[in-house]
Formats: sequence, C-alpha cells, structure tokens
Amino acid sequence: MERSVKQVVVMRRDLNMRKGKMVAQGAHASLGAFLKLFKKMEAGDGTVNLSLDYAPDSFLAQWLDGSFAKICLYVDSKEDLVNLYRRVREKAPQIPVDLVQDAGLTEFHGVPTLTCLAIGPYWADEINAFTGDLKLY
Repeated sequence: MERSVKQVVVMRRDLNMRKGKMVAQGAHASLGAFLKLFKKMEAGDGTVNLSLDYAPDSFLAQWLDGSFAKICLYVDSKEDLVNLYRRVREKAPQIPVDLVQDAGLTEFHGVPTLTCLAIGPYWADEINAFTGDLKLY
C-alpha cells in the first residue's frame, strides 16, 4: 500500500477570524511550512539561491506531482496551538511546521496574535500521529 502525503493547516477557532483573514493566515502557514524544505545557499555576489532536493519516490515528489492535499483542522486556544507546534518540532523535526503570528494591523486591535500553523507536506500517517484527534474546520 502506497503512503499518502498531505499538509495540515490548524486554525485557532477561538479567534473568530473573518473568512478572508482565515484564508490569508492559512496561506501564510502553508507556504511557510513548504519553504522550510528549501535550502539556502549564498552566492559570492551576495544573492541567495534556493535549492529543493527530492527523490522521485519521496513524499515531496508525491505531493508536488499529486493533488497538493491540504486538510484544515482547528484547536480552541493559543495554548493548544503552541503545544501542537512544540510537539511536532520536538518529536518529529523532519516534518516541516510553521507557526503564524499576525501583526494585528487589521483584525486584532494592534496586538500580534498567533493564528494558525501548517504541518507538512509530509507522510500523512506521521502527521496524523499529532493531529488525529483534531476536528475538521
């Protein structure tokens, strides 16, 4: 049986964000986690080149050549979001994860606010070990 690949975006439901804000924050998280897979190499002229290495049978090849599967789940608090982020970072450092903090300029009254995170892309079964108990948003 072939393993599946996905990315999970986890939103804070307690913030009651507008739909457009949620979409923007989720997009920030998704792209942020994906970019963690790139390696930065500084060129002699001061420019930075990005490199993305992957084998044809890797999780990344499957994701990029497939449907870019994404699932949106939720937590009910900042503490739940931060705890999830820390657990993934500590127990599975090979899985890209990105925690998003909004600047607070449009929706949070000038207060920087942690809004969401993205986990993956990576093997779905390994992500599920951290998110299997969360509900769909």
